[in-house]
Amino acid sequence: MSCMFVTCFLCSLLTELPLATLSLVLFILNLASATQDITVDSVAIRILQPSELGAGNTIQVVAYKLGAVLVGGSLLWVGEARGHSFMWLLFSLLYLTAVCLVMSLNLVQSKPTNHKYDGESPVLLIKDNLSRILKVEGTVWMVSFLLIYKLCERGEGVFPIFLVDKKIPLQRLAFWNGVVRSSASILGSAIGGFLLSSRSWKPKDVLMVFTSTRVLPILLQTWIISSWGQDSVPEDDLDAFTVNTCYFYVSIFSLCLGNFCAGILTTAAFTAMMNLSQGAPESIRSTHYSLLATVEVFGKLIFATVSGWIIDQVGLVWMFSIFTVMAASTVPLLKYMPEQRKLAA
Repeated sequence: MSCMFVTCFLCSLLTELPLATLSLVLFILNLASATQDITVDSVAIRILQPSELGAGNTIQVVAYKLGAVLVGGSLLWVGEARGHSFMWLLFSLLYLTAVCLVMSLNLVQSKPTNHKYDGESPVLLIKDNLSRILKVEGTVWMVSFLLIYKLCERGEGVFPIFLVDKKIPLQRLAFWNGVVRSSASILGSAIGGFLLSSRSWKPKDVLMVFTSTRVLPILLQTWIISSWGQDSVPEDDLDAFTVNTCYFYVSIFSLCLGNFCAGILTTAAFTAMMNLSQGAPESIRSTHYSLLATVEVFGKLIFATVSGWIIDQVGLVWMFSIFTVMAASTVPLLKYMPEQRKLAA
């Protein structure tokens, strides 16, 4: 957090940021952000009881999404209204506030471990840690699930581009795809935490129900792309009750339902990941969870790197058919999910 504070403060002193400097700044911010994400998760694993994981992950996921939507959007508006130097200064003040909050924490120190690494090379250390992590029961299954369940979510990013290509007015699309869709995702994360904590659902039950439900909006989007076609929508068509109006609002419904399910699945998946990591030996708990979190992000990004090329080769309809198959494939996989520790107190 201190690194991000210093970086943003230095940026506020510059009148303009050349491309090379901006690239370096973004690299530093993303590197520091990833490090503090792992640290926060490590603290959560240490201080939360199994019965508190659902509520803890809900707070973390919902706060992250609200921060991205409200604070991030507000600061971008400030950058346009007051200049980018003022925006970077506000960024630095936010990070400074976070640093002060962290300094006020009083955490119990971890117990010393007897596992020694003196004299071992970094390669052997990584190999030994990875071997110990994979020996934790349920880890291999969780890695497989995380790689698959995120792949089909690439459709959430592709479908709005389809609407842009249909010449949907950007102001209308910004409201429905931005504000309403983000609200659905936040609501889903909150309800996911409620089910996991107040209703004492097991992560497996939540994942099973909403991975099954998630197939519906992706299938619906496949049908919309196939039947609505690629022709542009006349500008005034959406102001009256027309076929294009029906297609547009069904599209928005599919996006909201998909993001609602995705919000629930994110909370449930992170709860299951933390529950599994808490069962690992204390000396590798943080590393164990870091591996799972890395795999979760990797599963989301790996398909994003090639999806554009695949769309160019086979078209949107076939691409969304692949998304649908991927979404459906996670359902039978969940039947083999190892039993985890009970979340209820």
